[in-house]
Amino acid sequence: MVVGKTGSAEVPTDPMPPEASDMMIILKQPAEWKRNITYDELAEEIEHKLNAIPGVFFEKNQPIQMRFNELMTGIRQDVAVKIFGENMDTLLAYANKVNSIVSSVQGATEPSVERVAGLPQIVINYNRTQIANYGLNIDDINHIVAWPLQVAELE
Repeated sequence: MVVGKTGSAEVPTDPMPPEASDMMIILKQPAEWKRNITYDELAEEIEHKLNAIPGVFFEKNQPIQMRFNELMTGIRQDVAVKIFGENMDTLLAYANKVNSIVSSVQGATEPSVERVAGLPQIVINYNRTQIANYGLNIDDINHIVAWPLQVAELE
């Protein structure tokens, strides 16, 4: 079973941004699995397949562990390096330097740098006259544009 949650909760202590989603995959007991693999092997396979989706970034962990980490530090990972400043380009440069240093540490898992630039987006400029000529309105167009995203969340 797969359950998804997008956006912030009404509770002000929830650090999750409105554009982020949690996807929880509830597994059957390992004895019921069709193949004899470990939890970590299965998680790697799922992550590999999900990483094929362009513009979407995944990380795997346990829901309670993730929520506890978020509440304590605002970060989902067990270990985090926070760099503060005003210039996003400078912050990204320092984050990439830290990333390369952490990557060189033996036994460390693949680090994840928070995306601050280059995030995909769609900008829609409405031609209200043409929309009206088709008997539509902005709300109709927004539903048409959002429909593939809603279907993808259900699949």
